[in-house]
Amino acid sequence: MPGITVTLVDRTGGASLSHENFKAGIMHELEDILGDLIFSASEADVVNARWVSQSPASGEQDLVIHWVPDRDHSYLRSKWPSTRIAQNAGGHTHTHGSMTGSEFYRRPTLKTPVAYAIIAAHEAIHNITGLSNLQLHGQMGVAGDANGTPHLPVTDNDRTLVQAGMQRGLPDQLL
Repeated sequence: MPGITVTLVDRTGGASLSHENFKAGIMHELEDILGDLIFSASEADVVNARWVSQSPASGEQDLVIHWVPDRDHSYLRSKWPSTRIAQNAGGHTHTHGSMTGSEFYRRPTLKTPVAYAIIAAHEAIHNITGLSNLQLHGQMGVAGDANGTPHLPVTDNDRTLVQAGMQRGLPDQLL
């Protein structure tokens, strides 16, 4: 049975009821997208996702994605100062040695949970596959158009990339 456990770490500092409801929407949409990415007609797929406000313990998840206020408050950069992030990035994934970290940013232009979930899913593809922007962008779907902007629906190519990456095994995650 294909499955993945995803931990979303909220580093935005938000605490209102509306913030919590918005996070629940992101998580639900991300579970749907990841479920589609790992879907197999011959096996049931399982996506378990949760939000936490601090780094999870090692071994409690397969994939960790941090939600941060913006690129200037990058969790990746706080751990790996040499990380380069494009000015217009909606998220970023970086590998340092055997460890990979992914994050996505609160953006005033993004108004819906699904918009954030698409960006988080795109960073998950980078994380799972180990593909760079040059290798991934331009393949369309959640992998991203030529500018790196991800789009729904999930494509067969998206599924092939993710399923091959999961078969190889996920990298150690930046907690």
